[in-house]
Amino acid sequence: MGEHANLYMGKDIYFWNFIVLMVFTLFEVAAVFFETVPGTEIAISRSVVWAILIVVGIVKGYGIAAFFMHLRDEHKWFNITFMFPWIFVALMLWGIGLSNPEGVTGLPSWCTPDWSYATER
Repeated sequence: MGEHANLYMGKDIYFWNFIVLMVFTLFEVAAVFFETVPGTEIAISRSVVWAILIVVGIVKGYGIAAFFMHLRDEHKWFNITFMFPWIFVALMLWGIGLSNPEGVTGLPSWCTPDWSYATER
């Protein structure tokens, strides 16, 4: 390790990014696995699961892009060009899938995988 490496509590940023990614992966798995909040009778709805997965995905995506892809210290125009495809995909998902009541469930069977494990609760 070079003498210019940034150390936090004796470890480099890649170690801590890995730890954060693994902790948030546990949140993702728990959100899909549990039907109620552990130790309570509070049910976890599909909307809450989606919200958890989206927020966790954003946090993990930032960690990967900022530290592993070294985009955190790049010029802002590199970040803008990196984000454009993601914004485009998000708009397409919203425009096609979420704004139409049958946007996902009304697709033909040949282009729809068996999502019953993720959509039925």
